[in-house]
Amino acid sequence: MINIKIIGKGKDFQSLTIKGHANSNGYGRDLICAGVSSVVTGGFNSIKDVDNFQIILNEGYALLKAKKAISEYDEAVINTIITSLKTIEDSNPSFVKIEIL
Repeated sequence: MINIKIIGKGKDFQSLTIKGHANSNGYGRDLICAGVSSVVTGGFNSIKDVDNFQIILNEGYALLKAKKAISEYDEAVINTIITSLKTIEDSNPSFVKIEIL
């Protein structure tokens, strides 16, 4: 199961944490993990003010944590990441769970 925890939204965004693996198929064939990884990697690479974030991207774990208020551009990037992850969750609720605080 991929567990995603989002704290804050919009200008009040604080963090996005992703842990786990979908295990929907064998290693290298898991399309759900590949989808989540693609969304997160592409999104994190699109962050403009990287100095304003703690960014960690490892196998089975990702973190995006704001250090201060975020720009409108980075807010749009984060909202796009979240919308894409929600779309994956909607299609695969047995493998992806999002918690928004």
